[in-house]
Amino acid sequence: MTLRHILAVAALAGAALHATAQVAPSISLAEQMRGMLGKTASAAPAAAPAFTPAPPVAAGGGLGAFNAPIVVDGPAQVQQSAAELAQRFPAQHRAAMTKAYEESFGFWQKLEKQLGLVPNDVAAGVAAFIAGNYTAFMQQAVPDEHFKSLVLQMQSLLARNPGFMQATPAAKRSMFEQLAMVGTFMVVYREQLNRQPSPGEEVNFRNAAKANLETALGLAVERLQIGPQGLVVR
Repeated sequence: MTLRHILAVAALAGAALHATAQVAPSISLAEQMRGMLGKTASAAPAAAPAFTPAPPVAAGGGLGAFNAPIVVDGPAQVQQSAAELAQRFPAQHRAAMTKAYEESFGFWQKLEKQLGLVPNDVAAGVAAFIAGNYTAFMQQAVPDEHFKSLVLQMQSLLARNPGFMQATPAAKRSMFEQLAMVGTFMVVYREQLNRQPSPGEEVNFRNAAKANLETALGLAVERLQIGPQGLVVR
């Protein structure tokens, strides 16, 4: 996907977001993701995080023999997934946000191919959500190899979650699409704000990213770091 196309997606999103000067946090989606990854904060011991990182991946963080993608089999429902996400915005902006999320998913599919990921791997969608919000909050991009390590880490976590593995194909497809949409959208809009700064939008944007991560992982965002071993807690 060209830079022109990327900026077009960001501009489309910006048209909807400018009037409200904020990005609506995907709290419901983040709460669902926490359920996929493990125990909720209320069920975890007081001194322990709700999210426990998986063991380190193979040296180099590449996708190799340890790669075990969890491919969603349900039929694509991109428009429905985008429309559900857009419900978090005021009514007058939902059509534009639906379009922005659909475009973001198209961008995500380009990234899947570019990074050599298995298409429709729900673990990659989870990684996209985490990395996208991390990028939005930290104001720094996640290197490709670090992202690949994060994908492997999420594969391990999801494979060990009975609730997720027993979910219906349609539920897995919806979760995958929406996580990938939000994560990619956050990266694209991060680029938009870098190119066209808006102090008011910047504050709300970073607050939304913070809320997404902390709700999904049950940890203060300042404790999180994405590196060669994936997501680690400091």
